[in-house]
Amino acid sequence: MIRRIVVVSVLVVFGFAGSLPAAEPGARGDRAAKRAPKAAPSLANRMPADLKVVKDIVFKQVDDAKLDMMLFQPLEQKYEKAPLVVYIHGGGWGGGDKYKILANDHIGVVRELNKQGVACASIEYRLADGGKATSMESVADCMDAISFLVKYAADYGLDPARVATYGSSAGGHLSLVTALGNPADYPCDPSFNDSRLKVRCEVAYYPATTFLDPEPMKGSNFERPQRLIPLLGGPIEEKRDIAAKLSPVELMTKDSPPVLLVHGEQDKTLSFKFSTFMRDRAKEIGAPVECILVQGADHGFRGEAIQPSLEEICQRSVEFFLKHLTEGL
Repeated sequence: MIRRIVVVSVLVVFGFAGSLPAAEPGARGDRAAKRAPKAAPSLANRMPADLKVVKDIVFKQVDDAKLDMMLFQPLEQKYEKAPLVVYIHGGGWGGGDKYKILANDHIGVVRELNKQGVACASIEYRLADGGKATSMESVADCMDAISFLVKYAADYGLDPARVATYGSSAGGHLSLVTALGNPADYPCDPSFNDSRLKVRCEVAYYPATTFLDPEPMKGSNFERPQRLIPLLGGPIEEKRDIAAKLSPVELMTKDSPPVLLVHGEQDKTLSFKFSTFMRDRAKEIGAPVECILVQGADHGFRGEAIQPSLEEICQRSVEFFLKHLTEGL
């Protein structure tokens, strides 16, 4: 496989970011080729100048679409090989992009982890927007992104045995499935089969945790059964086996990696009952799941004077990652 690095210089909103290397696992090819959705300028232009970013790492090509990621490298090299947190963006399963990591409820986590010697990646995946791809393909892309980083860990100074997932909303759901699911159950790229690993821990903000049990769906978008069709590839009555593979609650075992759920009690998009349902089921089977309910917070932790505060949520997330990723180093 031919791999090359292209050095670019960019001027960003916060100042000059300097030279940022871009890499992909093969020739870049026609830049006009279809790629994952472009970022909204309001987020793409918010790249902090104080972070070291490797941009446009193409990890997979499906037909004429290239899927890529960006990698935030540690600001201080505290470890010979950096532990890694992989962020999976939200956007209703059918939208969003890797630049969502620059939003206020995520970039603080990235910045603090980078200070602590932990790398962070933000990835693209095929969207379940009513086209050919369902959430099964989305999960496969997320798993393949991690496997790519494991395979090329030495190139990026990463520890291939210390990887975590992190996501919000739809990305929270996908990150849970990525952490808990068996790659053999999803349409993953077989060329990465020798690079699979068990995710060490997972943090999910306001996720969906089941597509089978109707109780947590009450008061959320999924009260409308048709909402599941693009995710599953058909009505729930015909796709219950797929729904089970996309339901984190069904994937948990007592040997699952530790999970931290954070959910607003006033969430009207995905009810907090999704997280408490997973927490309670985990307790029954002995799975390691923690749950923080945020008072006064709607979806996206919107709200005035929420408790815990956004800063405290970020800090709790960082502490959770550090506990499980750096133990023994």
